[in-house]
Amino acid sequence: MKETVMMELTWRCGAACAFCYLGKTGRLNRRGPEMKEAEIKAFMRRFPAGTHFYFSGGEPFLRKDIFGILAYASARGFDWGVNTNGLALDAAKIKKLLALGPAYIIFSLHGPAAAHDRLLRVRGAHKKLLANLKTAADFKRPGTEIITNCVVNAANAALLPAVYLDAARAGADRAVFEHLQFVKKAEAARAGLSPSEIITPALDGYRLDARAFAASIKKIKALRGAFKTRFELRPDFTPAQLERYYNGLLKPAGSCPGLLSTVNVEPDGSVRTCVLYGAAAGRAKDFDRAAVLKVKRRLVKAGPPQGCARCCQRFKIERVF
Repeated sequence: MKETVMMELTWRCGAACAFCYLGKTGRLNRRGPEMKEAEIKAFMRRFPAGTHFYFSGGEPFLRKDIFGILAYASARGFDWGVNTNGLALDAAKIKKLLALGPAYIIFSLHGPAAAHDRLLRVRGAHKKLLANLKTAADFKRPGTEIITNCVVNAANAALLPAVYLDAARAGADRAVFEHLQFVKKAEAARAGLSPSEIITPALDGYRLDARAFAASIKKIKALRGAFKTRFELRPDFTPAQLERYYNGLLKPAGSCPGLLSTVNVEPDGSVRTCVLYGAAAGRAKDFDRAAVLKVKRRLVKAGPPQGCARCCQRFKIERVF
């Protein structure tokens, strides 16, 4: 099975998104050691060519050594991509990034101008992002996808058609809309883990206007064929499923499809159990795959913990058109 390594390269970020788990867990702009470039490269050498590396943050382009890290990923023959809010980029950096041959670049786009800026808490963020998105689309090379990702939440559920249009007019290959990942406190308590071990924020009383969301999706579907930009949802819920996801309590069933094939690394080199849980699973500098798998299997020994119900790893990205 092909492994995926999800590397958070820094806790630093020039934005403070309202829904960001880093902010909710106190990790955002945390002061503390980050893995040095040499340490990251030493860790990367533990994986064979073809491994999928997903680089994120914080904002990865706040690292001065980011291009050295990404160039090394290319040199090692990895299938890799990077997620960015676009604020630390300019045309020259984007062209340099594209020359390294990423499989994809994901730009976070969460609303039309006013809503996007408000969610990021950065004035002018939307304008800068769209300029950089268009540059990436204009200068991309074969083999690289330009993707936008929108976190669907209560503040933008009625505004999603504008997000799709922004992405399409800028030339994105895909516009992905991903439902907010969160747990409710009652669900988190049943997981049997301490609050410090839960990465995804626990939110009570969080609700989404399902009708507004449905109307948004209907308007985007009406644009089918007008642009080359694909429209994708993670996942494409039925109305009943959507209502349960946001406004009910969920209990996960089955198993996690990505748990045993994914490695999650934090900026300081800590290896954690998975996307959702921060239970310690070792260190990158002395990475022990067998030990990591042991911790993962212990987590799900009695089935997926209650808090796993909304984890993004449990849902596939579904193409609508």
